[in-house]
Amino acid sequence: MQKWISSIFFTQSTILHYDFSMLLSFRCKNFRSFREEQELSLIAAKTRADKKRESLIDTPFEDLKLLRCVALYGANASGKSNVLDALATFRRIISNSWRSWKPDGPIPEFDPFLLDESSQKDTTSFELTFLLKAHLYRYGFSYDRQKFTEEFLIDATGRNDRILFFRSPDSETIRFPGRNLWSAASEKRHLQEIARDISARPNSLFLSAAAQRAFPLLLEIYSYLTKNFKPLHWKNMENRQRYTAEMCADEEFCKRIHILMRFADAGIVDIKAIHRDFPEEIKKRISIITKALKENDLRLSPDATDESLEFPSIPEVKMIHTGAGGHQYPLDESKESDGTEAFFSALGPILDALSKGETLLIDELESSLHPMLSRRFIQIFNSPEFNPNGAQFIFTTHNSNLLNPPLLSRDQIWFTEKSNEGATKLYPLTDYQPRTNQNIELGYLGGRFGATPFLDEQLLREALILQEPDQASLNFSAESK
Repeated sequence: MQKWISSIFFTQSTILHYDFSMLLSFRCKNFRSFREEQELSLIAAKTRADKKRESLIDTPFEDLKLLRCVALYGANASGKSNVLDALATFRRIISNSWRSWKPDGPIPEFDPFLLDESSQKDTTSFELTFLLKAHLYRYGFSYDRQKFTEEFLIDATGRNDRILFFRSPDSETIRFPGRNLWSAASEKRHLQEIARDISARPNSLFLSAAAQRAFPLLLEIYSYLTKNFKPLHWKNMENRQRYTAEMCADEEFCKRIHILMRFADAGIVDIKAIHRDFPEEIKKRISIITKALKENDLRLSPDATDESLEFPSIPEVKMIHTGAGGHQYPLDESKESDGTEAFFSALGPILDALSKGETLLIDELESSLHPMLSRRFIQIFNSPEFNPNGAQFIFTTHNSNLLNPPLLSRDQIWFTEKSNEGATKLYPLTDYQPRTNQNIELGYLGGRFGATPFLDEQLLREALILQEPDQASLNFSAESK
């Protein structure tokens, strides 16, 4: 990957008008089921059909096109979800390390591979390659339970990599080679001040601290890395519903969500967004807790009285249905089917990602959704018409019906598989170089590409078929009587 990046070129006329922010690849090592380093790439494979593939995103670089969607397949517990969790953890660490973690505390996000002793003591590593305003960057870090052992930011736009800053395992000092990150003496002093602060905070990233201290370029990169990735898990239904309900406060978004609910044929003729006050009982309990904390914790400001608490309104949405006699009846979200709730709660993050050109991460795409709706989600992100801002979509699924073109091209399909030692391997379908006319779904279900469960029929028989008692057991039972 690094060798490829250093060989690409761009035209100045194109680069001046390019404003997309895109994910190229993500690497992780020693995180949950990932023991060895694994890489997920959204760089499109070069094929003869590239010119006809509208699903690709153009970049200012010659021979570099990016994928809008990537699907992750694999058996249960093979590590699919860990790919998305690794990206979400990477984002949380950058967001929280300086401003939220205790200065003298451990790194709470340390979650190594646990099935061998050496990995439990080794460091975890993340690295992201991304395109931000026509510049290619590589940012990564390594850490153990107590501190960050490595961190680097590289501008890989030109022929040669330019190291903007780095910290190495053998030194806690942040280094700034040449003038790659600064030009004026005041900028150099600013960086050195932040580096001195970091020397006393081994559990904080330099990038996080520099963003809080408003160093311009690093703040821009920090904002992209912390705001670009939107994780969406079907188990977290309540938060997703609230997210979409809050978006309904905007008249334009509410109109779009209403139309999309009608598109899903859920029997909903209108949507009404309302806000209700916090229940009085909850207000009283919070006030009592705040008062108790104020009395027993001297660190709380004496001005922070329980009377000064402000309670934001709670967003709610009423789904309007046509019932008997043609009358319209409003129903709470909780009265809707699981499928309607799942679809509604996904619309807010999806529309937000499409409008801002962000990266959406969905675990178990097909959960509570009709297969036709799952297909439409993919088609929306793959379409330049519906997705003009270059939003990207990474999702896990078991739905094998999505595997065959034209919905997904071969480089958009990735697999996870666990070894006998419990370590996940992540690899693309293109590793197998399938024939153009090959049925990918049948090949996958037939085990041609791996990433399917091994079902031991003998174990099934042992579990479900009652065994005949042997004669010795019958004799013992008779004698005991």
